[in-house]
Amino acid sequence: MSRSARDTPMMRQYLGIKARHPDALIFYRMGDFYELFFEDAERVAPLLDITLTTRDRGKPDAVPMCGVPVHSADGYVKRLAELGHRVAICEQVEDPKNTGGQRLVRRDVVEVVTPGLVGDPEGLEAARELIVAAIATGGSKAGAGLAALEASTGSFRATEVSSADGEAVPVALLEELERIGPREVLVPTAAVGQLQSRIAERLPEAAITPVDPAIFEAGDERLLGPGASGRAASAILAFLEAHQPFALRHAPQLRRYRLGDAMVLDAATRTHLELFESLEERTRKGTLIDRIDETITPLGARRLVRWVAYPLLDCAEIHQRQEAVTHLAERDRARARLRTALAGVRDLERIFAKVSRPGAQPRDLAALRSSVSALPGVVAALEDEKGDLLPEEAAAPPALVLPEPLPEIEQLLSEAIVEDPPVIPRGSRGAGETGYIRAGFRPELDALLESARKGREWIAGLELRERERTGVPNLKVRFHPVHGYSLEVTKAHLERLPDGYERKQTLANAERFTTPELREMESKVLGANERAAALEREVFESVRQSVLEQALGIRAAAEAVASLDAVQCLAEIARRDGWVRPEVEESDLLEIRAGRHPVVEPLLGARTGEEFVPNDTELDPASTRILLITGPNMAGKSTYLRQVALLVLLAQIGSFVPAESARIGIVDRIFTRVGATDRLTRGESTFMVEMRETAEILSQASSSSLVILDEIGRGTSTFDGLSIAWAVGEYLHDTPN
Repeated sequence: MSRSARDTPMMRQYLGIKARHPDALIFYRMGDFYELFFEDAERVAPLLDITLTTRDRGKPDAVPMCGVPVHSADGYVKRLAELGHRVAICEQVEDPKNTGGQRLVRRDVVEVVTPGLVGDPEGLEAARELIVAAIATGGSKAGAGLAALEASTGSFRATEVSSADGEAVPVALLEELERIGPREVLVPTAAVGQLQSRIAERLPEAAITPVDPAIFEAGDERLLGPGASGRAASAILAFLEAHQPFALRHAPQLRRYRLGDAMVLDAATRTHLELFESLEERTRKGTLIDRIDETITPLGARRLVRWVAYPLLDCAEIHQRQEAVTHLAERDRARARLRTALAGVRDLERIFAKVSRPGAQPRDLAALRSSVSALPGVVAALEDEKGDLLPEEAAAPPALVLPEPLPEIEQLLSEAIVEDPPVIPRGSRGAGETGYIRAGFRPELDALLESARKGREWIAGLELRERERTGVPNLKVRFHPVHGYSLEVTKAHLERLPDGYERKQTLANAERFTTPELREMESKVLGANERAAALEREVFESVRQSVLEQALGIRAAAEAVASLDAVQCLAEIARRDGWVRPEVEESDLLEIRAGRHPVVEPLLGARTGEEFVPNDTELDPASTRILLITGPNMAGKSTYLRQVALLVLLAQIGSFVPAESARIGIVDRIFTRVGATDRLTRGESTFMVEMRETAEILSQASSSSLVILDEIGRGTSTFDGLSIAWAVGEYLHDTPN
C-alpha cells in the first residue's frame, strides 16, 4: 500500500513548522526553490502570478503547491509584505552531507518578514521609511505611548501623550501615528476593537497586528524608560526578537521625544500644502520635497523628509541650522567638493542593515567598505586648499557635524575582501564557493587554494597527455557536479583505450572513464576546494562579526552624513535660486517682503516663460491678525495662501526662503482648510467635511498658530456660507488661545 502524499517525513516536517507559524506564509527551502504548500500555495499563486500545481499529482490527497526560485525570492517576499502578509523564511539549517543520506535535512525558520519589518532592504525607495509602530494604551494612567522602528536604518523613537479626558488613545497620538505613516501597527489584543477603526480611518493601508499584551511589559525599564512610551518600545523589541532575532544583537538606541518639540502638521495640512504628494497626480512631482531635494545620498534624502515633517519650534535650534546652511551657502568651492565626496557614501544605513543579516554576502561588505572609505573625503572637502581646517573666524557652526572616519573598519575590509567579490547565489555559500577573501589575509586559506589550483592545472594538462598516450584525438577531460572529473571518449575510439581506464558513466555517443591517477588527484582537488570553501566562510563570518561590533560608530557616521547632506542641500538651493535667510524670532509677527511661491515659481517659468509676481505679507497681533483675500477665479488667492504657509515652514526647518526679506515668528501649528471634498463612503458630504475640519481647527488653534482657510462655507448656500465664514473669522480674531 502506497504512503499518503501528506504522510511523508518532509510533509511532517513542513506541517510542524507551519504549526509554529500559523499566521505566516511558509517559504520552505527545497534545493534552489522556496516551495509553498496547501492553503499558502492557493493564496500566493494568484497574488504572485505563478503556477499552482500539486505534489504527487493524480492522487486523491495530492498536496497543492507552488514555488519561486531562491535567487529571485526577495522580490516576491517584498510584494507579499506590501500586500499585508507575513512571510516565514524556512531554510536548511544543516549541511545535507551531515545526514549521510539517511534522514531528512533539518530546516527551521530563520526570519519572518512582515509589512513593517523588511527583509532585504535592497530596492526600498531611498527617501521613504518602512516603519513598524506600536501603541501602548495608558492603563491606570491617562494617555498612551507610541514607538516606531525603521529596521533598515536603525531609527527607533518613542513618545507619549497624556489625555485630559481620560481617553485611552488621545487624538494627538493618532495624529502623530499618521504623520509617521507606519506600514504596520502593533496593538494589544484587548484594545484591537477599540483602536482598529480609528487607526484604519487615518492609515487605511497599514496592517494592524494584534499582539499579546504581555510583550508590552517585557522590556528593561532602565533601557527603554518608564511609562507608556517605554511599554510601546518594549513591544517593538519583543516583536523584533520573535521575527528577526539576529537584529537584536545590534538593536538601535531608543530616542524619546515630545510632540511639543516640533510644529504640528496634521494630515489635511500635509495634503493641502502638497508637502510630499501632489493633489492631482498623487506623486512626488510638484511637491515641496521634490522642489528642495538636492541631496546626494539616500541618508540625506530621508533626513530632509524628516525635517520637513517636523519643523522646529526652538529658536536656538533653528538659528544653529541656519548658521550651518549659511556656512555652506557662502562657500561654493567647499560645497561643490562636499557634494562630490558625499556621492561615495551611498546608503550607509541600509548597507549596514544588509551586513547585519545572517544571509549577508561578500558584496555587502564590499559596499560597506566603499562607503566607509569615502568618509575621510567628506571631512577633507570642508578643509581649505592648504589642507588645514577653516580659520577660526570661519569655523564650522555646531549644527555642521562632520562624520568620524572609521579607519579600522576600512583597513579590515580592505585587507580581507577582494576588490570585486563574485556574485554568490542566495543560500549557496557553503557549496564550494570561494574567491571573495583576499590573498594574504589568511595563510592557511592561501595554501589550500594553491593546492587546489595546482591540482586543477594537473588535471587540465591530463587531456593533452592522454591524447598523446592513447592516440584518441578527441579525448576530453570533463567535470560534472555530481560525478566529478572524468575522461570522455567517443564510442568510435573505445578500442584504443589502454588498461587502467575504469568506466564511470555511459552517454548516448560516448563513455566517461576515470583512472587511479585521476581519482587520486580529483580527491585532492575536491578536498582542498571543500576545506578552502569552509575556511573562507569562517573567515568571512569572523570579519562580518568584527564589523558588527562597530555598529555604534557606523550609525554615528551615517547620522552625521545624513544631516550634513540635508544642510548642503538647503545651502545649494539658497545659493542657486537666490533665497534669503529669514529672521526667525520668538514672537507672533509675520512680515514677508516680495515673497515667492517656492514650487509654483520655477514651474511657471518652465511652462510659460513668465515670471512669478512677488507679493508681501504682514501679520501683527498689535494691528493685523487676519487677512481677508478676495478676487476673481484664477487670481492667485490659493497660491498666495499656500505660499505664506510654505515660507513659514521652510523658515522653521532652518532653510532660506524665496523672498527679499522675511521676519517670521515661531508658529506652533499650521492649519489648512482648502477646497471642496466629500467622503461619501464614510457618510460625509462636502458640507460635513468642511464643518468637521473647521471645528477641529477652531478647537485646537492657538494664538501662535497659522490658520489658512480657503473658501469656508462653499458646501452650502451663499448666505449661509457667508454667515459661517464671518462667524469663523470673528471667532479666530476675538478668541484668545
